[in-house]
Amino acid sequence: MSRWMCVLMLATIGCVASIPDDATLTADLAVETAIVLVAVPDILPDDEPKPGDTCPNCEGRGYVGDGKVRVPCQPCGGGGKVK
Repeated sequence: MSRWMCVLMLATIGCVASIPDDATLTADLAVETAIVLVAVPDILPDDEPKPGDTCPNCEGRGYVGDGKVRVPCQPCGGGGKVK
């Protein structure tokens, strides 16, 4: 869905580019662009892990290392879950 929003936004801006420069039109475009940019983060998926999710650094093990050397995972504090 976000791809369609970007295409729609680019098509809309591209259609208005041939109109002579008008201060009110420029202000309207600025406001519409700001509205779309504020709305886009709500549309795009959030890739950040949330508290309680499996720690991406240690993959939920609680430690990092090669098997011989084990060090507690610092981002999750050794719990395996995102704080």
